[in-house]
Amino acid sequence: MITPVDGGPYRCALLVRYEDEVDETLLAALAGATGLKFEYYGNGGFGGETLADVYADESGGNLLIEVMADEVGAKAMFVRAESAERAIAIRSVVGERYRVWTEQMLRAQLEESLTEAPMSLVAMMMAVGGATPEPETMALLQRALGHREGAVREAAEYARQVAGELVHEPVVMRDAPREKPTGVLAPVRPVEGDEDWVTVRPGLPDRAVPRPVTWLRLATDDPDKAVIWANRADWFLDVIGRVTDVSDWQETVYTMDEETALHIVRHPALGSAVHCAVHGTEAEATAAALREALGGEILDGPPPRLQQAAP
Repeated sequence: MITPVDGGPYRCALLVRYEDEVDETLLAALAGATGLKFEYYGNGGFGGETLADVYADESGGNLLIEVMADEVGAKAMFVRAESAERAIAIRSVVGERYRVWTEQMLRAQLEESLTEAPMSLVAMMMAVGGATPEPETMALLQRALGHREGAVREAAEYARQVAGELVHEPVVMRDAPREKPTGVLAPVRPVEGDEDWVTVRPGLPDRAVPRPVTWLRLATDDPDKAVIWANRADWFLDVIGRVTDVSDWQETVYTMDEETALHIVRHPALGSAVHCAVHGTEAEATAAALREALGGEILDGPPPRLQQAAP
């Protein structure tokens, strides 16, 4: 999911060495000096020539952005904060942690060596951080755009392009928010954590299936046969079976219209045969269809040794 990241209105930046990067030491220093806990938010850019790793505090209003211009080997740490005081404090911590260059420092260097290193114009504009450049900076860029040497003009045009991008919000790639299970997969009450759907595994009362369950013992030791049957019958795969801990419990869950669920389970305590559990509006019909297609028997209740599969 592509997400724009809108930080506070107060902006500043510092150019750093290309090999420098945000690390745990810097984040700890920021927390100690400002009280803000920054965490990695996502990777993206400003829609053009630069790349960005975005770090945000809990409010989302204060951002630390590691901005890279690979074409010229330049990197800057951008700050976007909710107040001028916070922006200055964050910038100060960055300045103490790394060797840095400011907009003013880079401009002074370029005044003396514009023809020697014209691509430093890009670094100078990155050091502005997407804020409004000082008049002297814009005057230097304007002179470079009209310079007699083509290399200087090209560098100035590229710097102007990059600067135009950096005034915008960074855009990052993030995983879409994971939706809570609904319908037949939803527990009685929402469960925290990544495994928040209902399970037929014993010993997990918060995730127990809140309705009658029909169990089958299939006449096969190959779970792929049950998977193929479900796929051909247009069931939707919701949970991919895997070993979840050292006890070797595996559970693959399919649903049909969120009204019926099919759990294909394996565990050493259940023997070599594949077991299935079905619940929901079409549980009996599904169990009968499975038995007819793959053989086996519909059990009167849970398998006798199912409790041995508890965590």
